[in-house]
Amino acid sequence: MKNNAHVRVKGDSIEMQFEWLDFDGDDCFKAFHINVANETDTRRFDFGPCAVHGLRKLCKFFKDVTDATVSGGFQYPDARYYDVQRMDDGYRVVIRFEGGGLHEQFYIPSPSVQVDDEFLKVY
Repeated sequence: MKNNAHVRVKGDSIEMQFEWLDFDGDDCFKAFHINVANETDTRRFDFGPCAVHGLRKLCKFFKDVTDATVSGGFQYPDARYYDVQRMDDGYRVVIRFEGGGLHEQFYIPSPSVQVDDEFLKVY
């Protein structure tokens, strides 16, 4: 059985990958990351463990164009959040880590979206 999944959102100059790793066999992935790559930099934002519900929610958002926004919150090791908002011609993604005061915002215009939901077909 496959034990990971990802959603890739790619624009002309930025690519974002939402990544779930190491399914525990019950209802949780051991790690959830958002990787952001642009022309000059690659960054990885670690959110910690994530329930399968988080994967389902994000996959549904990218497949169902009627949803305007999706969010996730985590406690690893501090409060960490992501918000994805559908815009007219792309997506706005906001990442916040309260403990370190991190607040990053990314805009992905005219994106292509690849949803690897093979895991969900089995689980």
